[in-house]
Amino acid sequence: MNKILNKISLKSINYYIEKNLDDFYTKSSEHSNFTSRIEDKISWVFAKSVDWPNCIFRANFKNLNKDNEINYIKELIRKGKAPNSWTVGPLTIPINLGNILEKNGFSNVYQQAGMAIELKNLKDKTIDRHDLIVEKVDNETSLKEWCEIVSLVFGLNVDFDFLRFICLQEQVQFYLGKFEGKSVSTLVLYLSSGVAGLHAVSTLLEYRNKGFGLTISRTALIDAFKIGYRVGVLQASSLGERVYRKLGFQKYCDIFSYALTEETKS
Repeated sequence: MNKILNKISLKSINYYIEKNLDDFYTKSSEHSNFTSRIEDKISWVFAKSVDWPNCIFRANFKNLNKDNEINYIKELIRKGKAPNSWTVGPLTIPINLGNILEKNGFSNVYQQAGMAIELKNLKDKTIDRHDLIVEKVDNETSLKEWCEIVSLVFGLNVDFDFLRFICLQEQVQFYLGKFEGKSVSTLVLYLSSGVAGLHAVSTLLEYRNKGFGLTISRTALIDAFKIGYRVGVLQASSLGERVYRKLGFQKYCDIFSYALTEETKS
């Protein structure tokens, strides 16, 4: 596996792609509105009244009975005590956990490309001659606009009190893109494990295909580069993967999401 930076050359970039995501979930779990479990063998962040973030992650079933561990978590999901979304990536142990989950009634519902870029190679793709103004979110009004866009684009019920909490964390910066005075795009920059992670990148449907996502992403990554970060990471859909290649991102791994099917839950 390619290495992107001497500073992180002892581990593959896969580690940092997934670790940044895990760090975001772990930080989210500190909010009082979430019922979470952070352990060596399995972790999750869970909120019954909202949709994001809700995820089981960082499974390490080494030297454990995998079926027993999975069956235990299945029962918690059925009882509404654990989220019905399980992230599996290159750090998951065993590496074939996805196959084992499918044999135990889970379905692969979503797949993302784990991507990374050395920020000094960031390409200038603030294209399409638009006038998107990218601002850092620094007040409650802007944060509410950010929340409304993410909720609309992803169809999620988002906890605004959680957003207030996460926005105040030192390693987090929210961004809002405005076009002709209207807020139209969003992004979260999460700085952890030595890399700059992009999350919750979204653009309102009627403003897509104008390069807004590239512009807000590039702005955040340049900000990270200016304060010493040298690697950017993200998880992208198949469409997003093609878009981010325009900035110079490369795919290094896959991140899968599994859910217990309704038939198996009953």
